[in-house]
Parts: sequence; structure tokens; C-alpha cells
Amino acid sequence: MFADLLKNLRLSRGLTQTELARILGISLRTLQNYELGKVIPRDPKILNRMSAYFHVPVRQLLKSDDYYHLLRTEAETQLEEQDRADLYRIIQELTTLFAGGSLSRSDRELFAQAVTELLHETRQSGDE
Repeated sequence: MFADLLKNLRLSRGLTQTELARILGISLRTLQNYELGKVIPRDPKILNRMSAYFHVPVRQLLKSDDYYHLLRTEAETQLEEQDRADLYRIIQELTTLFAGGSLSRSDRELFAQAVTELLHETRQSGDE
């Protein structure tokens, strides 16, 4: 994977993360996230700088598995955001059922937990 390759290339040059981040013109946090496999570079300029600095083709830096991992992570994040939005909407709709009343914080949390569990169970049964 990209994360392992980048770390190995950096170590082979005897560089710290701080030094490589400076060379590539990115923040230390960005480099750390690359090496942890949380993100991959999306900016072609950064990929080209890495490629030139380490003398390896961009194709060698990023393999199709890296793109698959990134897309999957982004999709999961979007689903979580959509789940939160849907849950908020449902809570708002349920609150109106109480004729102007409102749910207590603890009731909202219990409801949110129940709906979240239901969503996860539904997704898991759909994956089977």
C-alpha cells in the first residue's frame, strides 16, 4: 500500500517525517496521515514531487488498491454523515408528534442509539 511504500522510501533516505514534509511542501500532519494510511495524495503536484524526489514512477507509488481503499473510506464517511442527517430529521418529525412538546436529551440519545443499531443491522443483513 501507499502508506507502507512512502514510509519505506522516507526511511531509505534517512529522513524524518518533518524533513520529508518540508521537501514535499506539505504539512507534517498530512505526511503523518499518508503514512498512517488515512489518506492518499489527491493533488497531482504532490504525487509528481514524490515521484521525482524518490525517482519512482507515480504508478508505482499508487496502486489500484490504494484508490479502492480511499473510495471505500470516503463512502463510509458519507454514509455516516447521511445517517446523522436522517436521524436528526426523524427526531424532528417525532418531536412534532408530541404536539409542541419535546423529547428530553436522554430520550433523544436512547432513540438515536436504537435507530443507529437498526441501521447497522439493516446494512449487515443487506451485505449477506
